This record gives sequence, structure tokens and C-alpha cells, in this order.
Amino acid sequence: MTAAGGSGVVRACRVRDWGLREALEALGAALAASSARELAGGGDAGYYLWQVALQDAVAERMRTGATIDIHRALVAGAAPAEVAHVLGVSVTEVAGRWRSWAEGQRSLRDWCPGLGLGRDEYAQVAAVLAGAAGNGPGQFTRCSCRGEDTQVGSPRP
Repeated sequence: MTAAGGSGVVRACRVRDWGLREALEALGAALAASSARELAGGGDAGYYLWQVALQDAVAERMRTGATIDIHRALVAGAAPAEVAHVLGVSVTEVAGRWRSWAEGQRSLRDWCPGLGLGRDEYAQVAAVLAGAAGNGPGQFTRCSCRGEDTQVGSPRP
């Protein structure tokens, strides 16, 4: 059985190992080279496999980068509710995303000293998040983005 994407599958799989910059550059080039027909849904399977691979690589790298910046924002003094608000999620979700990433970083530090997340920085952010445990969805705040009352943890007013 031959896949509809053929050699496009092999080409698309190579993207998995690319960094963000490489994936973004390739995505930009692919979009610039796309025909109106392809952009409107008339491309072949290989074209869409390539698009899927590039978009997924970019999204995954951005998701990881956002979690690292959640950590950096909390270390720099941002309140967990502020982070939750700009993401449109609950503080509980912010804490979960951070913990998932931070546990991996702690394991990296244990495996290879000098890399990953140190105990003091981990403890600092964990304490900030623990102190914000009561700031879940349902707490109202003034949205500085649009001047509207919104619920923390809700992407829409």
C-alpha cells in the first residue's frame, strides 16, 4: 500500500528535529511558494503533509518557549494570576504547565549537573504558585487589554 503523500512523508518527518528558527523560515518560504490553488485547498497530499509538519514543529517549539517564559515571568515577579490572564487559562493550568516543564528540568539537573533547573529557583516558583492556589478561574479582574471585566481563566469576557 502506497501512502497518498509518497515521498512527502519522508520529507515532512525530517522537520521533527528542526529548531524554531529553521521551522519558521521553512514555513515562511513554503507559504510564499504556495499557489492560490494550494492555499484554497486544492493541493496534493504531499503539499499538506509538508504544511502540517512545519506548522506542528513551529507550534511545538512555541509551546515549549511559552512555558519557559511562564517560568521567567514568575521569577521576574509576575503574579500567577497575571500569567493566567494573558494566556486565558486558570492559575491551576499555569501551575500544571510549569510543573510539567520544571520536573523535566529538575531531572535534567540531576542527570547532568549544571544543566536544567536548580533547586532554589524551582522552590521559588513553586512557592509563588502554591501561594496563588486560591486564584483559580472565577475571580474577576479588569482587563487592561480591552478595558472589560473578564474572568481570570476565561479567554473571553
